[in-house]
Amino acid sequence: MKLLANILGLALAVAATFVACGAAASLALGSQSLSAGSAAVTACGGLTSLTATRNVDNAGNVTQVNVGGISTACSGETLSVTLVGAANASLGSGTATLGSCTATCAVTFSSFGTVSAASVTGYSFGLAGS
Repeated sequence: MKLLANILGLALAVAATFVACGAAASLALGSQSLSAGSAAVTACGGLTSLTATRNVDNAGNVTQVNVGGISTACSGETLSVTLVGAANASLGSGTATLGSCTATCAVTFSSFGTVSAASVTGYSFGLAGS
């Protein structure tokens, strides 16, 4: 009986060795290069003096948000606006690429879906370079 247990143990050890070798054979050998770099990040004038007004339909829903006061240096960049409700919850958002601006840039967002104007407590702005 002890001999049978030793033979089964040896057979399991050999089988485990073959499985491990088979798994290792599926791994690719080679090298990959790792590199790092840096890039200059410049602000286009910031988002400190933005003005936002909203238009509301007869049902009390926000139909449009107009954003002005954007620096002309931000021409061509993407502005995002999020309607913010209680507990900083996002109620709806939209993005737009700023066109060529003269004195200041202005953009209109109109794809917020059905957001009640009464539930909007603020706006959140973001600007991403092109």
